[in-house]
Amino acid sequence: MGSSSSGPTSTSNPARSSPELRIRKTLSPPEPISRRELVILGLFAIVALTQGWSGAAITHALPFAQEDFGWSDARVFDVLATVRAISLLALALSWYGDHRGRRRPLLIAFVLLPLGNLATAIFADPAFFSGIQSVARIGTIALGSLAVVVLAEEVKPGIRSYAIGVYALFGSLGTGLGLLLRPLAAGGADSWRLIFALSSIPLLAAPFLALRIGESRAYVQRASRPSLGAVLKAPHGRRFWPMAGVAFAISAFTAPAANLALVRLENDLGWSAAAASLLLAITSAPGVTIGLLAGGRLSDIAGRKPTEVVSIVLGVAGGVAFYFLESGLLMGLAIFVSTLGAFGFAPAFGSHRSELFPTEVRSTASAWIVNASIAGGLTGFAAGRFVVDAWGVPTTIATLGAFVLVASVLIRLLPETKGLHLTPDAEEIELPPGAMPG
Repeated sequence: MGSSSSGPTSTSNPARSSPELRIRKTLSPPEPISRRELVILGLFAIVALTQGWSGAAITHALPFAQEDFGWSDARVFDVLATVRAISLLALALSWYGDHRGRRRPLLIAFVLLPLGNLATAIFADPAFFSGIQSVARIGTIALGSLAVVVLAEEVKPGIRSYAIGVYALFGSLGTGLGLLLRPLAAGGADSWRLIFALSSIPLLAAPFLALRIGESRAYVQRASRPSLGAVLKAPHGRRFWPMAGVAFAISAFTAPAANLALVRLENDLGWSAAAASLLLAITSAPGVTIGLLAGGRLSDIAGRKPTEVVSIVLGVAGGVAFYFLESGLLMGLAIFVSTLGAFGFAPAFGSHRSELFPTEVRSTASAWIVNASIAGGLTGFAAGRFVVDAWGVPTTIATLGAFVLVASVLIRLLPETKGLHLTPDAEEIELPPGAMPG
């Protein structure tokens, strides 16, 4: 009798714990992470947090600055387009990274971002706002491009997408931190400058990173240096152009969709700054976490291409729905779906673009693809600039979303690269001086 009564209790525990175990497995790395890889992820967590917090400052401050400066919605489009156009110059830092090593341009980009925000807080007026923020944006773009390249080169293939997902997760935590601090700037005229001032704090971490971050182990100084446009031509062009097309289309949709979310909530629907920030933070957080970790894991197990396609569909569906809804609950659900897709796409695409190109042009190729993304954002803002008054923001965003779905067929033209080892040559090489800690 006693032994039979204990049976149901012992067999019920696994059943009750199985959902928790499944969730834990979904969010865990496909393979064990080594101690050396944990150290690298820890260093790049600081970089990612800075990129997310400081890089999103313009988005967080824009509704306040728009009201303070008396800008129209069309003028906001112009400002964001100008900042993105000038940030194309970030390509120079990535090209330098292929020719002289990843470390130095990575650190330069890290400094430019918070330094540009500090200058914005102190000096910016309507005439110089775009110019100063363009400097910060150059740092943001170069930092993201170079960091993903270095991570792809420093971790083993079986966790590459997962590691990039972890990097992006810390970037999202930085963005979330900025959202939580954003209501502090709602006090009145010029209070938006506080957003930029606070986001310059990571500048204090620059000396520590300069001491700890070494050169990528995959980088080797070569006698011949590929030209800046080498990736645009054969043999690299057949892989570059489909990737660039996908990046262009996605940014044409996401740049205006993401940057106008707070403007829609606060200026169109009358939400307070605190309520709008809270909605975005609460509803996007689970989508970001699940998207990055589960998306990274899925990419490392199932492949880059299927993960990219599924993520695009989810991101567009949620992003478009947000602009056609007015219920807080439904808008929150749309934000969750959109972020799930957008952040599930990021680790797969980041790994894919790093794996498609050899070491000597990897950083430059990544930067060109990022520039294609910037050009897409400019196109999205330009299209919105001329049709938003006639069509309205929701219809404009929906049209751009349809463009992304059409462009996603370009992924079929690319090879699957899951599990690829990134080495500068087929033969073993000696590690460069000052390589990442081993």
